[in-house]
Amino acid sequence: MPARATPSFPTLTLRELNRALLARQMLLEREQLGVVAAVERLGGLQAQWAPAPFVALWSRLKGFERDQLTRAIDKGELIKATLMRATLHLVSRREYPAYSLATLDGRFGAWRPPGGPLIADLERMHADVMKFAAKTPRTREEIREHISEHMPKSAKDERLRNWFLWAAVATSGLVWHPEGAHFEHRQLARHVAPPAVLRKAPKADAAYDLVVRHHLEAFGPASVADIATWSSVRVPHIRAALARIKDLVRFRDEKGRELVDLKRAPRPPADAPAPAKFLARFDAAILGHDAAERTRILPAEYKKQVIFSAEVWTTFLVDGFVAGRYKLSATKKDAVLELQPFRPLRKADKAALVEEGEKLVRFYFPEAKNHGVRA
Repeated sequence: MPARATPSFPTLTLRELNRALLARQMLLEREQLGVVAAVERLGGLQAQWAPAPFVALWSRLKGFERDQLTRAIDKGELIKATLMRATLHLVSRREYPAYSLATLDGRFGAWRPPGGPLIADLERMHADVMKFAAKTPRTREEIREHISEHMPKSAKDERLRNWFLWAAVATSGLVWHPEGAHFEHRQLARHVAPPAVLRKAPKADAAYDLVVRHHLEAFGPASVADIATWSSVRVPHIRAALARIKDLVRFRDEKGRELVDLKRAPRPPADAPAPAKFLARFDAAILGHDAAERTRILPAEYKKQVIFSAEVWTTFLVDGFVAGRYKLSATKKDAVLELQPFRPLRKADKAALVEEGEKLVRFYFPEAKNHGVRA
């Protein structure tokens, strides 16, 4: 029996994939867009570090000011919660139920002891936590103490008890109180039960379709592994969603991996100009693909200098690729952005980074009297 022929798809080079990513991440040029629409288009914003979403939008939107994002958070238009990869994200109120449902399995699987827990015990704990945080925002420690006093009988060993304490926040459906999503947030987070409208689960297929489509809009072209790594959605659900999405085209990368994309999504030429840009801590532009494929923006030789343990450092881009880290610091009078390049910078690239860096340090520390960049 003859071997089945491998489908022939157009090949996209590394630089073409880089430019596609930059275009969708609004990193080729700043765009005029409202903050809620921007968050939806970006597939949510990483919010592990409170200022990170603010820096991310500053790098992407024309005329962005802190108050624009703060107002949207305070009005409940944006929700901060544990979602993709069991990490903190900002997503829109409209799309939160879909993200919550689609990422639930991934949050359960992020850290789960063998043999447990009993589903009935977990459901009772979730209901109890929702009631406990229904009217009064609760700190993580208050929730831990409450759960410790009402621990299920099935939680006999210490590892399972610790899992219940973690799951009380990460898998129960609690969201962050708006103050915990502010730029200036430095205190203990407080969690609250979302209103009933946000607890109403959408149809599962619609939720998976939304998450998969948003990944392609924000990070494509992408493989199934890319989508799974970013979203923590199980592969069968991703494949089923892709089968339902009709406006797809297929490519291969230079390694021969099959990639899918939306027909009308931007795919600029490899030589499209890419300006100097600063990425936020935990920026999703770096985390949107399978770990081995982040080279479309993060060169492999710099990976260990950017991502290690649970940290993703602040970085800057030169010609569309990570070329170094940066550090922000301030005293009562002086605010400084320090460039830490991984390789010698060309004079023109350094000048562009200094110009953009001076704007960022003013945005980050508006109260300082003096602002500067140390190159």
